[in-house]
Amino acid sequence: MDYQLIVSPWKNKFIETIEKTKKEILISSPFVSREGVSILSKAIPSRKSVSISLITNISPKNVLGGFTDPFALLDLYENFNRVNVSSLGRLHAKVYLIDDRMGIITSANLTGGGLVGNFEYGILIDDRETVLSIKKDMLEYYYLGNIFEKELLEKVGKEALELQKMREYTDELLKGTELERLLKSHEERVEYEILKNRVKDGKTINSIFAETILYILKKKGPLSTKEMHPLIQAIHPDICDDSIDRVINGQHFGKKWKHLVRDAQQFLKKKGLIYLKDGKWHLVAK
Repeated sequence: MDYQLIVSPWKNKFIETIEKTKKEILISSPFVSREGVSILSKAIPSRKSVSISLITNISPKNVLGGFTDPFALLDLYENFNRVNVSSLGRLHAKVYLIDDRMGIITSANLTGGGLVGNFEYGILIDDRETVLSIKKDMLEYYYLGNIFEKELLEKVGKEALELQKMREYTDELLKGTELERLLKSHEERVEYEILKNRVKDGKTINSIFAETILYILKKKGPLSTKEMHPLIQAIHPDICDDSIDRVINGQHFGKKWKHLVRDAQQFLKKKGLIYLKDGKWHLVAK
């Protein structure tokens, strides 16, 4: 395998590598800023003919805290031929894959800090077989996540912008519980839009859990239901929140999630995809 170690400052190496993109780039980055997207976009001369798939973490906390900027994601639509965005809770991987040929695995987010300011480290891989293997894993992450459309990013961006303006003008006017109430209201609206996107086009929480159970059993081997719970919750913290019980479009998000996991297990069992033996769930061999 042909590889190269990458140390900071690495902006020039990032640009030198990314500018070789001809058709597509797949990125995993929990945090994304407009500066990071600007550096990426300017590095690819043929970007209008390049498709980009991004896995990130569009949680209310990240959006309202300014860690993942929805306007940075919208900038991608202005700069690239086709854009696909998925949000995966607790995502931590930072990966950049170019045309199934080259890849960078690094500590650096797609932000100004990650590409310019911070001391980062990584490895550049120039081996098609290895890159395709990494891509397969990243695509599994992508499809486990909450897939966003441009219209939803615009809604989330509007809420983030309103919150930013509110902070600028009300820090000295509102104190204590009143300010907390307004901030909480914005967070709940962002959370509602993100959760509602989970069950668009007739998709159900049952189907999300079913897909996740198959993924976990494939990666981890036989597991009991008790062993599955923390793994599922780690992948989908937004729909496995023990502190809430919210119903959106007839789908339960929150306290009932363990019951819904059980329903998904029974659904997969009836489909002949998994079976229970000695207290553990197994994939049916194909």
